[in-house]
Amino acid sequence: MDHDDRPAGSRPRRGPHRDPDAHEAVLAATRELVAEFGYKGVTMERIASRAGVARMTVYRWWPNKAAVITEAVADRLAPGPAPDTGDVREDALLWLRGLVRTLTLLGDPSVVTGALTERGEPGRAELRDLLKAHAEPAAQLMRNGVARGGLPEDLPVDAVVDGWIGYVVYRTVFLGQEIAEADLLDLVRLLPPPPGPSGGEAG
Repeated sequence: MDHDDRPAGSRPRRGPHRDPDAHEAVLAATRELVAEFGYKGVTMERIASRAGVARMTVYRWWPNKAAVITEAVADRLAPGPAPDTGDVREDALLWLRGLVRTLTLLGDPSVVTGALTERGEPGRAELRDLLKAHAEPAAQLMRNGVARGGLPEDLPVDAVVDGWIGYVVYRTVFLGQEIAEADLLDLVRLLPPPPGPSGGEAG
């Protein structure tokens, strides 16, 4: 029973529903442990001990650590609105920085992708949805740049965005490499120059 597995000072479970305080304590503990040990170093036992709840209670609420971590960081994964400084290249740089921050959440590129993909097809679908959600602000900022004259009208927006996402995912997730500011600037420099003789972006 839970009582036998409950650490001293743990928060009891109230009835058939999750105790909101214990639930939040588990999520907060999970974020702390990921920051300290990385994705691979987090276990359900460590989560329960840090949160002060019974190990079996954590297992009752979540099937595995991937599910706990996914919920713990979910509010940090959503993209913000498309940057709109009036300079499409500055906007692109801001968006790229945001994507890198998301995929290296808490400093570990395995957190987001590991937590999602280890949950099987539902997790992989969530990862696809996450990247798709981040792609839309990038496409919007480039459409803004086209409308202002900062980018050519025939720019293949979707292909550029897919290329950027692919680059960031490949470097951070598959190679485990840090993406420097210079790397992001190189991506932005690949954007074609503004149309017209002046080379300046219309306001």
